[in-house]
Amino acid sequence: MSEQQLSPDLQRSLGLAVRHQGAGRLSEAELICRQILQTDPDQPIALHLLGVIALQTGNDEAAADLIAKSVQQAPELAAAHYNLAIALQNLGRLEDAVTSYRAGLALRPEHAEAHNNLGNALRNLERPEQALACFHEALAAKPDYAEAHNNLALALIDLGRLDEAMASCRRAARNQAGLRRGAGQYRPGAARPRQP
Repeated sequence: MSEQQLSPDLQRSLGLAVRHQGAGRLSEAELICRQILQTDPDQPIALHLLGVIALQTGNDEAAADLIAKSVQQAPELAAAHYNLAIALQNLGRLEDAVTSYRAGLALRPEHAEAHNNLGNALRNLERPEQALACFHEALAAKPDYAEAHNNLALALIDLGRLDEAMASCRRAARNQAGLRRGAGQYRPGAARPRQP
């Protein structure tokens, strides 16, 4: 769904909802999304954003339902596949999460966080070789990604490759320290929803 297909009023409403959501004003963003959905119950961006809000408030079941509807309406929204995968992973539906991560990565192969989260899901499914490949992809896209270095180390430990794991741990610590000196927005282990 391109922005050209949206009316100017809908573009403004969605833009305002995204700004509210980004600023942490979730109830305001939710209200706008629900107003949009009263007029157009299948509006994929509003469904996705409402799902992201549900994800942010810990309602993973609602998030999965809403974002799945968004994906049905607009399968080209890579961020929707990613956020659906996060909700599914949070619900313990790892195989479904893997499928959603892969669908999103087919649309946006350079998405380091999606590769990292896919690797975590595969590791939880006890597929360390596949997880290892995902962490390498995440690091190819974002070489200083501390969380991916850490997860790579864990997968290497799973495989008994301890020397390589130690090297990856050192890289993770070095990059994490750099992030702390920088913007200070690194949160280990947090799966972050993507903006619509």
